[in-house]
Amino acid sequence: MGKLAVVLLSDMTEPVKVEMALRFALTAHREQRLADLRFYFFGPGVRVPAQLEANPELREQLEALIEAGVTTTACLFNARQLGEEDRLREAEITQQGIGPELTDLVARGYQVMTF
Repeated sequence: MGKLAVVLLSDMTEPVKVEMALRFALTAHREQRLADLRFYFFGPGVRVPAQLEANPELREQLEALIEAGVTTTACLFNARQLGEEDRLREAEITQQGIGPELTDLVARGYQVMTF
């Protein structure tokens, strides 16, 4: 079984990419064909959880992903730079430096898909 890291680099200035990332990750989880699936907010993507307050449909997708137990993490450094730390905490999204983790995942055979 494959292992996948979905990395959302876009924010709601590109809503189609955000929607594709969330829906794809949720579908991949529901299909149960992967040994592991992880979802990352990186760069401008750390803004998305707060931006989804204005988009209930996509907010539901994110909440479903989190409730399903998919590891969902935002880059702490990007969150600090963009002033999103409190909003990510409110959305119950873990924050950490994800660069080293992504490097480790690639070394362990994960595929990385970016949106």
